[in-house]
Amino acid sequence: MVAAGAGSGERLCGGDGGMMDGFSTDQMYPREDFIPSSHSTGGTQISGGFGGCHNNYQACGSSGRFGVGGSGNNAHDNGPSGGGGYYGGGGIAYAGSASGGSSFVSGYNECDAIFENSTESHIYHSGNPFHYSGKYFTDGIMIDGQHEMPTTDMTSTELGHDGNGYAIITYISSNVICSCQMNIYLMKYFLISNYFIILS
Repeated sequence: MVAAGAGSGERLCGGDGGMMDGFSTDQMYPREDFIPSSHSTGGTQISGGFGGCHNNYQACGSSGRFGVGGSGNNAHDNGPSGGGGYYGGGGIAYAGSASGGSSFVSGYNECDAIFENSTESHIYHSGNPFHYSGKYFTDGIMIDGQHEMPTTDMTSTELGHDGNGYAIITYISSNVICSCQMNIYLMKYFLISNYFIILS
């Protein structure tokens, strides 16, 4: 289970963490001598978001990757970084708004799990939502950063969530499997008299 993080922003808000895909943002810092060429994009189920670029400095933020948001690389002025998550969002150079990461829950419809032989440099996707460990969730509810969700103490709701991520896992019952075996024996009784044998 991986919860998405929101992208950071400089002079603007970053893109929110998403469910299947992180939220992209086309917000860019406006200035007369400032010429943006492309904005950052959010992480997806199979790839990190693209980094945003600025023509002024001929610089781009780095793209997100598996588990890591892209940075706002720039020799002149480091910009906002993308949000972490299953796949991180892209960062953006100089100033503006970086994008959010994506989320993953094993067993959740439309999620795309990786194969066990994946490495940091080579990620292989299975095309189904079930983690290779065989463990998965049922009846899950995923809420992105643009919607109301329960607060961590479960007393109220909040729009998105500030601070560290959290998960609420409710214990229902132990998974008990009973196996019963009953042995039935058919008994034959022998009665021996002086004259005959009775079998019953």
